[in-house]
Amino acid sequence: MSDDPYRATGIKKGFGAIQVLHGVDFEVRPGTIHALLGHNGAGKSTLLKILAGAQQQDAGVLMMADEAVSFSSPRDALKKGVACVYQELRLIPNLTVAQNLFLGRELTKHGIKDDATMVGYARKLLADYHLRVDANDPVSALSHPEKQMVEVIANLDRKARFLFLDEPTTALDGNQARDMLDAVKRIATARQIGVVLVSHKLDEVLSVCDEVTVLSGGVVVLHAQGDGVSKEAIVASIVGHATHTTTAPPRRKSASGETFLEIAALSGPRLSSITLNANKGEILGIFGLVGSGRSRLLRTLYGTEPMTGGEIRIGGEPYQPVGPPEAMASGIAMLTEERKRDGFIPLMSALGNVVLPTLSRYRKAGLVYHALASNSARQILARIGTRGELGNQITALSGGNQQKVLFGRIIEQDARLILLDEPTKGVDIGAKADIYDIIRRLSQQGRCVVVVSSEEEELLELADRIVVFRHGTCDGHAIAADQLTIANLRREAWTAAAA
Repeated sequence: MSDDPYRATGIKKGFGAIQVLHGVDFEVRPGTIHALLGHNGAGKSTLLKILAGAQQQDAGVLMMADEAVSFSSPRDALKKGVACVYQELRLIPNLTVAQNLFLGRELTKHGIKDDATMVGYARKLLADYHLRVDANDPVSALSHPEKQMVEVIANLDRKARFLFLDEPTTALDGNQARDMLDAVKRIATARQIGVVLVSHKLDEVLSVCDEVTVLSGGVVVLHAQGDGVSKEAIVASIVGHATHTTTAPPRRKSASGETFLEIAALSGPRLSSITLNANKGEILGIFGLVGSGRSRLLRTLYGTEPMTGGEIRIGGEPYQPVGPPEAMASGIAMLTEERKRDGFIPLMSALGNVVLPTLSRYRKAGLVYHALASNSARQILARIGTRGELGNQITALSGGNQQKVLFGRIIEQDARLILLDEPTKGVDIGAKADIYDIIRRLSQQGRCVVVVSSEEEELLELADRIVVFRHGTCDGHAIAADQLTIANLRREAWTAAAA
């Protein structure tokens, strides 16, 4: 097996007018774990995709064994021994472990699939990697860390010499994460696999890594190895390179100051002791690193994830999340992070998507008056500047106008508590400004708005106050947005990650 590193030199990548990577140098050596760190938008994911063949660089060179290589796809990269395991695993749940391990390269005998040989080989492979699952188990029956290890093993059995892991412990608890990373460390050392680990959990990273590179704004701001790796240096490099340091403009204070949402000691899967309050007429911002529990809280309030303890009060009344219908009946509306996956119905028109939760308003004598419903939706969408053929499928609209349709649904619901998860994800600058205006108008009408965002600038622009989530918990300490800078906000999140 070669001892040569996989090296990237002068990597540049842009998307339109936005330059994401500015001449990045990076390498991973066989038998070592190299941590790739940085804040949201630092360029980590883009670099990872280039190294793994999912994207091509605009400039720069990838080198293996002192020869330039070029990948047109992840499959092409895997042929050269480069594999990536993303947060969204690619296993097929209704297939067995053995079937997933041999997916796309099934063994045959006399033209028929040789299941016995594949199962026998898979069992030996799983034993070699100390994974205690049976080759005939359906993947759907495995725990999340077991699924991750199956995907890792599948890539290594395809002769991967360099393995990239994108936030592998986000969905794991402390013991599971430790076991997962210990297994990766053991495999890297024993089999001389070069591993790149992308994560926000500094203690976990530092327990296994040999080398660290920190990106900020698409450039390398720290590279260290051995004894030179320290939490303090990592946090300082991330916080100290916040490029925008101006404070937010003065924010209008809540009209009434009356507390509307009260959460005390809330707990659930990977959430614990969450406490926070939000007021009528206020925009409360929620910030935190990947896996900190930001989005999970919103899903819990909306009833799509279970609440196991604590107390919630809305408008002074006790509230127990059960499911989205009950949440809507309680005056709660939610905009999810992935609109194409769970935000709208693709084959339905924009108008139909707006009135979907409120059709009962337009029902008389058992009949739905669709013309009346469509007219209401059209008026709402006109008020918020939605462009396009609104009677056609929503997928025909631009990303920004699709998002406006979902805000139109919130307005149609007349919700009192509005939960927004990454409300401007995947929209252009012009649509982003329109959406900010819609959110402000909703709060000015006395509604309570809670916004989760990975963009510091967005929260400083929108929020009255901001709370920070850390490791699935929040102490409720809210800071006025006009007292914060990007550097302050990053320090709040990363200092906790390093604690």
